[in-house]
Amino acid sequence: MIRVFVTQLILFLLPFLLYGGYLFLTRKMNKQAFIDAPRYWLIMAGIALSLGGFVVLSQINNNPVGGTYIPTHYENGVLVPGQVKGSE
Repeated sequence: MIRVFVTQLILFLLPFLLYGGYLFLTRKMNKQAFIDAPRYWLIMAGIALSLGGFVVLSQINNNPVGGTYIPTHYENGVLVPGQVKGSE
């Protein structure tokens, strides 16, 4: 769960980091540049990237629908990670 949160946070902050990098590289890093920042568009871009991240994460999740979750357990002294078994 923390991986999903950190991924979404990075995706949301990415436009702000890129804008800051642009200001740094063009040597326009002054107080007025931050006051005049296109905050609305940066926020909208961050939200769009976060929503896209949710879609991508949901599509790459390969757990079968309607399956049965088997929690982490030991088998013959070996730790077996939790998994979802499909309904056969």
